[in-house]
Amino acid sequence: SRLRNNGVADRGYTEEQNDFSTTVECGRRHTRNTVSERIMNGTVAEPGNWPWMVALYTRNDKFRCGGVLISKQYVLTAAHCFANKNASFLSARLGSTNKTRSTDCSDERTRRDAAKQSDTTESDATQNAKVICVGVEQVCIPVPDDCKFFMRDIAILKLERPVSLTDFIRPICLPQTCVEPRLDARTYIAGWGKIEVVQDSYEYDDYEDYEDPEAEGDDESSAEEEISERSPSGPAVMVADAHTHRLMQRQICLISKEECERQLNRTVPDYTVCSTGGTCSGDSGGPLMYEDNGTWFLVGIHSASGGNCYEPVLPARHIKVSYFISSLIEPFMQWHINNEGTDKSVCATDDARIDCVTKFYGAYNMSVEPDLTEQ
Repeated sequence: SRLRNNGVADRGYTEEQNDFSTTVECGRRHTRNTVSERIMNGTVAEPGNWPWMVALYTRNDKFRCGGVLISKQYVLTAAHCFANKNASFLSARLGSTNKTRSTDCSDERTRRDAAKQSDTTESDATQNAKVICVGVEQVCIPVPDDCKFFMRDIAILKLERPVSLTDFIRPICLPQTCVEPRLDARTYIAGWGKIEVVQDSYEYDDYEDYEDPEAEGDDESSAEEEISERSPSGPAVMVADAHTHRLMQRQICLISKEECERQLNRTVPDYTVCSTGGTCSGDSGGPLMYEDNGTWFLVGIHSASGGNCYEPVLPARHIKVSYFISSLIEPFMQWHINNEGTDKSVCATDDARIDCVTKFYGAYNMSVEPDLTEQ
Protein backbone atom coordinates (compact mmCIF):
# COMPACT_ATOMS: atom_id res chain seq x y z
CA SER A 1 0.00 0.00 0.00
CA ARG A 2 1.26 3.45 -0.88
CA LEU A 3 0.19 7.04 -0.44
CA ARG A 4 -0.39 9.49 -3.22
CA ASN A 5 1.32 12.87 -3.00
CA ASN A 6 -2.01 14.51 -2.20
CA GLY A 7 -2.56 12.33 0.85
CA VAL A 8 -5.25 10.08 -0.62
CA ALA A 9 -4.66 6.39 -0.13
CA ASP A 10 -3.47 4.69 -3.31
CA ARG A 11 -6.26 2.51 -4.67
CA GLY A 12 -4.02 -0.27 -5.96
CA TYR A 13 -3.35 -3.32 -3.80
CA THR A 14 -1.49 -6.47 -4.83
CA GLU A 15 -2.52 -9.84 -3.44
CA GLU A 16 0.94 -11.36 -3.54
CA GLN A 17 0.03 -14.36 -1.38
CA ASN A 18 -2.43 -15.57 -4.01
CA ASP A 19 0.27 -15.36 -6.69
CA PHE A 20 -1.72 -12.99 -8.85
CA SER A 21 -2.38 -9.27 -8.96
CA THR A 22 -5.78 -7.70 -8.49
CA THR A 23 -6.73 -4.10 -7.82
CA VAL A 24 -9.11 -3.32 -4.97
CA GLU A 25 -10.25 0.27 -4.78
CA CYS A 26 -10.48 2.09 -1.49
CA GLY A 27 -13.83 3.41 -0.38
CA ARG A 28 -15.82 0.95 -2.48
CA ARG A 29 -18.37 -1.49 -1.17
CA HIS A 30 -20.43 -4.10 -2.97
CA THR A 31 -23.72 -3.30 -1.25
CA ARG A 32 -26.04 -0.32 -1.14
CA ASN A 33 -28.32 0.27 1.77
CA THR A 34 -30.59 2.68 3.58
CA VAL A 35 -29.12 4.13 6.75
CA SER A 36 -31.25 5.33 9.64
CA GLU A 37 -30.92 8.63 11.47
CA ARG A 38 -29.38 7.24 14.65
CA ILE A 39 -27.04 4.50 15.81
CA MET A 40 -29.23 4.69 18.88
CA ASN A 41 -31.82 2.18 17.68
CA GLY A 42 -30.53 2.71 14.13
CA THR A 43 -30.49 0.13 11.40
CA VAL A 44 -28.43 -3.03 11.47
CA ALA A 45 -25.49 -2.92 9.05
CA GLU A 46 -25.49 -5.82 6.62
CA PRO A 47 -22.23 -7.69 5.86
CA GLY A 48 -20.21 -5.67 3.37
CA ASN A 49 -21.93 -2.36 4.10
CA TRP A 50 -18.84 -0.95 5.84
CA PRO A 51 -15.95 -3.29 4.95
CA TRP A 52 -13.42 -0.90 6.52
CA MET A 53 -14.93 -1.29 10.01
CA VAL A 54 -12.53 -2.74 12.57
CA ALA A 55 -13.41 -4.01 16.05
CA LEU A 56 -10.74 -3.71 18.74
CA TYR A 57 -10.71 -6.31 21.51
CA THR A 58 -8.76 -6.82 24.72
CA ARG A 59 -6.75 -9.96 25.44
CA ASN A 60 -9.61 -11.45 27.42
CA ASP A 61 -12.03 -11.16 24.49
CA LYS A 62 -13.77 -7.98 25.57
CA PHE A 63 -14.89 -5.51 22.91
CA ARG A 64 -13.26 -2.14 23.51
CA CYS A 65 -13.60 0.26 20.56
CA GLY A 66 -14.22 0.63 16.88
CA GLY A 67 -11.61 1.47 14.28
CA VAL A 68 -11.30 1.96 10.53
CA LEU A 69 -9.00 0.29 8.00
CA ILE A 70 -7.08 2.76 5.79
CA SER A 71 -4.73 0.26 4.11
CA LYS A 72 -3.82 -3.39 4.38
CA GLN A 73 -1.79 -2.89 7.54
CA TYR A 74 -2.95 0.38 9.10
CA VAL A 75 -5.97 1.28 11.21
CA LEU A 76 -7.17 4.57 12.68
CA THR A 77 -8.95 4.72 16.03
CA ALA A 78 -9.27 7.00 19.07
CA ALA A 79 -6.15 7.40 21.20
CA HIS A 80 -8.13 7.03 24.43
CA CYS A 81 -9.12 3.47 23.46
CA PHE A 82 -5.69 2.24 24.60
CA ALA A 83 -6.13 3.92 28.00
CA ASN A 84 -2.84 3.55 29.94
CA LYS A 85 -1.80 0.33 28.20
CA ASN A 86 0.73 -0.55 25.50
CA ALA A 87 0.07 -1.66 21.91
CA SER A 88 -0.50 -5.31 22.81
CA PHE A 89 -3.50 -4.31 24.95
CA LEU A 90 -5.77 -4.48 21.90
CA SER A 91 -6.02 -6.60 18.77
CA ALA A 92 -8.01 -5.96 15.60
CA ARG A 93 -10.80 -8.06 14.12
CA LEU A 94 -12.00 -7.51 10.59
CA GLY A 95 -14.50 -9.02 8.17
CA SER A 96 -17.60 -9.36 10.35
CA THR A 97 -20.45 -7.08 11.34
CA ASN A 98 -21.10 -9.22 14.42
CA LYS A 99 -19.26 -9.08 17.69
CA THR A 100 -16.96 -12.08 17.75
CA ARG A 101 -15.00 -14.33 20.06
CA SER A 102 -11.37 -15.30 19.66
CA THR A 103 -12.58 -18.78 18.69
CA ASP A 104 -14.15 -17.21 15.58
CA CYS A 105 -10.77 -16.04 14.34
CA SER A 106 -9.22 -17.68 11.31
CA ASP A 107 -5.88 -17.30 9.63
CA GLU A 108 -5.45 -16.56 5.93
CA ARG A 109 -4.87 -20.23 5.07
CA THR A 110 -8.12 -21.23 6.76
CA ARG A 111 -9.95 -18.62 4.71
CA ARG A 112 -8.48 -19.85 1.42
CA ASP A 113 -9.07 -23.51 2.24
CA ALA A 114 -12.68 -22.81 3.16
CA ALA A 115 -13.22 -20.98 -0.11
CA LYS A 116 -11.68 -23.82 -2.15
CA GLN A 117 -13.85 -26.43 -0.44
CA SER A 118 -16.98 -24.34 -0.71
CA ASP A 119 -19.76 -25.34 -3.13
CA THR A 120 -21.29 -21.88 -2.85
CA THR A 121 -19.75 -18.48 -2.24
CA GLU A 122 -21.84 -17.99 0.89
CA SER A 123 -21.22 -21.36 2.53
CA ASP A 124 -21.06 -21.72 6.29
CA ALA A 125 -17.37 -22.54 6.02
CA THR A 126 -16.61 -19.35 4.13
CA GLN A 127 -18.67 -17.24 6.52
CA ASN A 128 -16.92 -18.71 9.56
CA ALA A 129 -13.52 -18.18 7.96
CA LYS A 130 -13.97 -14.48 7.18
CA VAL A 131 -13.20 -13.15 10.67
CA ILE A 132 -9.55 -12.13 10.57
CA CYS A 133 -7.82 -11.32 13.85
CA VAL A 134 -4.52 -9.43 13.91
CA GLY A 135 -2.42 -8.09 16.75
CA VAL A 136 -1.35 -4.45 16.99
CA GLU A 137 2.39 -3.96 16.53
CA GLN A 138 2.58 -0.23 17.17
CA VAL A 139 0.31 2.60 18.27
CA CYS A 140 1.17 6.18 17.35
CA ILE A 141 -0.60 9.33 18.49
CA PRO A 142 0.31 12.95 17.75
CA VAL A 143 2.77 14.69 20.03
CA PRO A 144 0.52 15.93 22.88
CA ASP A 145 -0.74 19.48 23.05
CA ASP A 146 -4.06 19.86 24.86
CA CYS A 147 -4.53 16.67 26.90
CA LYS A 148 -7.88 17.53 28.41
CA PHE A 149 -11.32 18.16 26.90
CA PHE A 150 -10.03 18.54 23.33
CA MET A 151 -7.20 16.02 23.27
CA ARG A 152 -5.86 15.12 19.81
CA ASP A 153 -7.74 11.89 20.26
CA ILE A 154 -6.53 9.97 17.22
CA ALA A 155 -4.19 7.00 16.89
CA ILE A 156 -2.77 5.20 13.88
CA LEU A 157 -2.11 1.51 14.45
CA LYS A 158 0.31 -0.68 12.55
CA LEU A 159 -0.98 -4.24 12.48
CA GLU A 160 1.40 -7.17 12.96
CA ARG A 161 0.80 -8.24 9.37
CA PRO A 162 -1.11 -7.07 6.28
CA VAL A 163 -4.61 -8.45 5.79
CA SER A 164 -6.00 -9.80 2.54
CA LEU A 165 -8.69 -7.62 1.00
CA THR A 166 -12.12 -9.06 0.19
CA ASP A 167 -15.70 -7.85 -0.22
CA PHE A 168 -15.83 -7.78 3.58
CA ILE A 169 -12.38 -6.27 4.23
CA ARG A 170 -11.48 -3.12 2.30
CA PRO A 171 -9.89 0.22 3.21
CA ILE A 172 -11.76 3.49 3.21
CA CYS A 173 -10.26 6.39 1.25
CA LEU A 174 -8.37 9.09 3.12
CA PRO A 175 -9.29 12.71 2.38
CA GLN A 176 -6.88 15.20 0.96
CA THR A 177 -5.13 17.44 3.46
CA CYS A 178 -7.53 20.06 4.84
CA VAL A 179 -10.42 18.80 2.68
CA GLU A 180 -13.72 18.22 4.45
CA PRO A 181 -17.34 17.77 3.38
CA ARG A 182 -19.88 20.57 3.33
CA LEU A 183 -22.03 20.95 6.41
CA ASP A 184 -25.07 19.72 4.47
CA ALA A 185 -23.29 16.59 3.20
CA ARG A 186 -24.78 13.25 4.13
CA THR A 187 -22.36 11.86 6.68
CA TYR A 188 -22.59 8.51 8.42
CA ILE A 189 -21.24 6.68 11.43
CA ALA A 190 -21.26 3.03 12.46
CA GLY A 191 -20.47 1.24 15.69
CA TRP A 192 -21.11 -1.50 18.22
CA GLY A 193 -21.91 0.93 21.03
CA LYS A 194 -24.75 1.16 23.53
CA ILE A 195 -28.33 1.17 22.28
CA GLU A 196 -31.76 1.48 23.87
CA VAL A 197 -33.92 -1.63 23.81
CA VAL A 198 -37.69 -1.50 24.16
CA GLN A 199 -39.29 -4.93 24.28
CA ASP A 200 -42.47 -6.62 25.45
CA SER A 201 -40.50 -9.54 26.81
CA TYR A 202 -37.15 -10.17 28.46
CA GLU A 203 -35.63 -11.99 25.52
CA TYR A 204 -32.38 -10.46 24.25
CA ASP A 205 -31.43 -12.53 21.22
CA ASP A 206 -29.43 -9.77 19.54
CA TYR A 207 -28.31 -7.83 22.61
CA GLU A 208 -26.19 -8.20 25.69
CA ASP A 209 -26.57 -6.47 29.03
CA TYR A 210 -24.82 -3.15 29.00
CA GLU A 211 -21.33 -2.84 30.40
CA ASP A 212 -19.33 0.28 29.59
CA PRO A 213 -16.56 -1.10 27.36
CA GLU A 214 -14.17 1.80 27.31
CA ALA A 215 -15.46 4.44 29.72
CA GLU A 216 -15.97 7.09 27.09
CA GLY A 217 -16.09 10.67 28.24
CA ASP A 218 -19.77 10.96 28.96
CA ASP A 219 -21.03 12.09 32.33
CA GLU A 220 -24.00 9.73 32.07
CA SER A 221 -22.50 6.90 30.03
CA SER A 222 -22.06 4.61 33.01
CA ALA A 223 -25.60 5.04 34.28
CA GLU A 224 -27.57 1.91 33.45
CA GLU A 225 -31.28 2.44 33.19
CA GLU A 226 -33.88 -0.28 33.35
CA ILE A 227 -37.55 0.61 33.54
CA SER A 228 -40.26 -2.03 33.58
CA GLU A 229 -43.88 -1.18 32.97
CA ARG A 230 -46.82 -3.56 32.80
CA SER A 231 -49.96 -2.62 30.95
CA PRO A 232 -53.30 -3.92 32.19
CA SER A 233 -53.78 -6.07 29.11
CA GLY A 234 -50.28 -7.02 28.05
CA PRO A 235 -46.84 -8.26 29.08
CA ALA A 236 -44.15 -6.16 30.69
CA VAL A 237 -42.49 -3.53 28.54
CA MET A 238 -38.85 -2.88 29.33
CA VAL A 239 -36.59 -0.02 28.34
CA ALA A 240 -32.95 -0.85 28.96
CA ASP A 241 -29.42 -0.03 27.94
CA ALA A 242 -27.74 -2.80 26.00
CA HIS A 243 -24.88 -3.43 23.62
CA THR A 244 -25.86 -4.91 20.31
CA HIS A 245 -23.96 -7.91 18.97
CA ARG A 246 -24.41 -6.48 15.48
CA LEU A 247 -22.92 -3.39 13.86
CA MET A 248 -25.33 -0.45 13.84
CA GLN A 249 -25.32 2.47 11.42
CA ARG A 250 -26.86 5.91 11.16
CA GLN A 251 -26.84 9.15 9.21
CA ILE A 252 -25.57 12.08 11.25
CA CYS A 253 -25.69 15.86 10.81
CA LEU A 254 -22.58 18.03 11.00
CA ILE A 255 -22.73 21.38 12.76
CA SER A 256 -20.50 24.39 12.22
CA LYS A 257 -17.51 25.21 14.38
CA GLU A 258 -19.26 28.39 15.51
CA GLU A 259 -22.44 26.57 16.51
CA CYS A 260 -20.42 23.89 18.28
CA GLU A 261 -18.54 26.54 20.27
CA ARG A 262 -21.83 28.18 21.20
CA GLN A 263 -23.31 24.91 22.47
CA LEU A 264 -20.16 23.79 24.29
CA ASN A 265 -19.37 27.29 25.56
CA ARG A 266 -15.69 26.79 24.80
CA THR A 267 -13.29 27.28 21.91
CA VAL A 268 -13.22 24.33 19.53
CA PRO A 269 -9.82 23.52 17.95
CA ASP A 270 -9.48 23.19 14.18
CA TYR A 271 -8.89 19.44 14.40
CA THR A 272 -12.34 18.79 15.87
CA VAL A 273 -15.52 18.07 13.91
CA CYS A 274 -18.84 18.43 15.73
CA SER A 275 -22.13 16.73 14.99
CA THR A 276 -25.54 16.14 16.46
CA GLY A 277 -25.70 13.30 18.99
CA GLY A 278 -26.66 9.68 18.53
CA THR A 279 -23.34 8.09 19.40
CA CYS A 280 -22.65 6.45 22.71
CA SER A 281 -20.22 4.44 24.78
CA GLY A 282 -18.57 1.80 22.63
CA ASP A 283 -18.75 3.85 19.42
CA SER A 284 -15.39 5.51 20.12
CA GLY A 285 -12.74 5.06 17.45
CA GLY A 286 -15.27 4.43 14.71
CA PRO A 287 -15.41 6.37 11.44
CA LEU A 288 -17.37 9.46 10.48
CA MET A 289 -17.63 9.13 6.69
CA TYR A 290 -19.32 10.39 3.54
CA GLU A 291 -19.78 9.30 -0.06
CA ASP A 292 -18.56 11.24 -3.09
CA ASN A 293 -19.50 9.85 -6.51
CA GLY A 294 -19.66 6.28 -5.26
CA THR A 295 -16.45 6.46 -3.23
CA TRP A 296 -16.43 6.64 0.57
CA PHE A 297 -14.06 9.01 2.35
CA LEU A 298 -13.09 9.24 6.00
CA VAL A 299 -14.01 12.52 7.70
CA GLY A 300 -13.29 11.86 11.36
CA ILE A 301 -12.68 9.45 14.21
CA HIS A 302 -15.33 9.45 16.92
CA SER A 303 -13.94 10.74 20.20
CA ALA A 304 -16.74 11.70 22.63
CA SER A 305 -20.52 11.89 22.79
CA GLY A 306 -22.73 14.69 23.97
CA GLY A 307 -23.81 13.51 27.39
CA ASN A 308 -27.04 11.52 27.54
CA CYS A 309 -26.88 9.08 24.64
CA TYR A 310 -30.61 9.15 23.89
CA GLU A 311 -31.28 12.86 24.36
CA PRO A 312 -27.84 14.43 23.85
CA VAL A 313 -27.69 18.00 25.06
CA LEU A 314 -24.23 18.67 23.61
CA PRO A 315 -22.61 17.96 20.24
CA ALA A 316 -20.65 14.78 19.64
CA ARG A 317 -16.98 15.35 18.88
CA HIS A 318 -14.87 13.67 16.20
CA ILE A 319 -11.21 14.14 15.31
CA LYS A 320 -10.76 15.59 11.82
CA VAL A 321 -8.67 13.11 9.80
CA SER A 322 -7.67 15.57 7.06
CA TYR A 323 -5.91 17.68 9.71
CA PHE A 324 -3.51 14.81 10.46
CA ILE A 325 -2.82 13.46 6.95
CA SER A 326 0.48 15.26 6.36
CA SER A 327 1.60 15.58 9.98
CA LEU A 328 0.88 12.06 11.29
CA ILE A 329 -0.73 9.50 9.00
CA GLU A 330 1.25 9.89 5.79
CA PRO A 331 4.72 10.12 7.38
CA PHE A 332 4.04 7.24 9.80
CA MET A 333 2.97 4.94 6.98
CA GLN A 334 5.67 6.08 4.58
CA TRP A 335 8.54 5.50 7.00
CA HIS A 336 7.37 1.97 7.64
CA ILE A 337 6.89 1.27 3.94
CA ASN A 338 10.42 2.50 3.24
CA ASN A 339 11.75 0.42 6.15
CA GLU A 340 13.17 3.53 7.72
CA GLY A 341 11.67 3.05 11.17
CA THR A 342 9.65 5.80 12.80
CA ASP A 343 10.55 9.45 13.10
CA LYS A 344 10.33 10.15 16.82
CA SER A 345 9.09 13.66 16.10
CA VAL A 346 5.86 12.28 14.58
CA CYS A 347 4.68 9.97 17.37
CA ALA A 348 4.42 10.72 21.05
CA THR A 349 6.48 8.46 23.27
CA ASP A 350 4.54 5.74 25.08
CA ASP A 351 5.02 7.59 28.37
CA ALA A 352 3.74 10.85 26.87
CA ARG A 353 0.79 9.05 25.26
CA ILE A 354 -0.23 7.39 28.52
CA ASP A 355 0.18 10.62 30.48
CA CYS A 356 -1.95 12.54 27.97
CA VAL A 357 -4.71 9.92 27.84
CA THR A 358 -4.77 9.80 31.66
CA LYS A 359 -5.33 13.57 31.77
CA PHE A 360 -8.03 13.24 29.10
CA TYR A 361 -9.95 10.74 31.22
CA GLY A 362 -9.44 12.99 34.23
CA ALA A 363 -11.04 15.89 32.38
CA TYR A 364 -14.22 13.80 32.24
CA ASN A 365 -13.90 12.68 35.88
CA MET A 366 -13.31 9.10 34.84
CA SER A 367 -10.66 6.53 35.69
CA VAL A 368 -8.16 5.66 32.97
CA GLU A 369 -7.96 2.10 34.27
CA PRO A 370 -10.01 0.00 31.83
CA ASP A 371 -12.59 -2.48 33.06
CA LEU A 372 -11.13 -5.82 32.01
CA THR A 373 -13.88 -8.03 33.35
CA GLU A 374 -15.54 -10.45 30.98
CA GLN A 375 -18.61 -9.28 29.12
